[in-house]
Amino acid sequence: MKKMFFSLSIAIIGVALICSVSMATNKQIVAGAGPSTKVVELFFSKICLLPCAVDYEFVVPPMSSKHAGGVRNTDKYLFGRTGRPLNEAEIALNKKDVFLAKVPIVFATGEGSSLSALSLKDLEKIYRGEINSWNELGGPDVEIVTVGREQNEALFLELKKEFPFFKDSKFDVILNKDDDVINFLKTPVGQYAIAFGAKPNLTEVRNIEIKEGFHAGVRLGLVYDQANENDPIVQAVSTYAASTEWHELVAQENLISVSE
Repeated sequence: MKKMFFSLSIAIIGVALICSVSMATNKQIVAGAGPSTKVVELFFSKICLLPCAVDYEFVVPPMSSKHAGGVRNTDKYLFGRTGRPLNEAEIALNKKDVFLAKVPIVFATGEGSSLSALSLKDLEKIYRGEINSWNELGGPDVEIVTVGREQNEALFLELKKEFPFFKDSKFDVILNKDDDVINFLKTPVGQYAIAFGAKPNLTEVRNIEIKEGFHAGVRLGLVYDQANENDPIVQAVSTYAASTEWHELVAQENLISVSE
């Protein structure tokens, strides 16, 4: 199959309002990375119940401004959303992160593959380009379309760290967001594709089990400017993120605690 490179973007219309209090005087926009949206919404639904948050309204826009946008958001507001740990350059900007959870990374296929599980070795051979057709794995006699991400995308960075063979991976299609992955897997070409993404975002498509000990997740959460470190809300956020109650909520949402 001739190599294809797609760059797609989907605008999500609407704004998620968290802890909208009629008497609130301090409106805080918590913008940033898309994969952390749902966990941040859950987190602030609990933070807004604290006494120190009575005068705050936290707004979590569903539309992603990406990890970099989350870092920039802290120039104006208390927090931004992160999709990975801060790098050295971001830390040098006097920024600090609060990890809320690890979002599991899952693999998904189009409906045409007809497979529900792969071994880790088979996954490696697919992404190295050593297995090119689904029939080599017991599926239909159709070429496998491998879907990947940009080299510095958060989930792909985590995969390369945990499973070095991904450094040699070969992609037929490169997409930017999990929404793009979902839409592509529903197309005629995508029905024979394999892709990866954040588990909470890929519920609409066929997830495929990876056997032999596959376990990966990307740390995400919040970023703030260290100039605000003594702010009561910042301190409350850091304390609650480390609490047993929050870790239990993370587990209930089928996410991975950062303590694991």
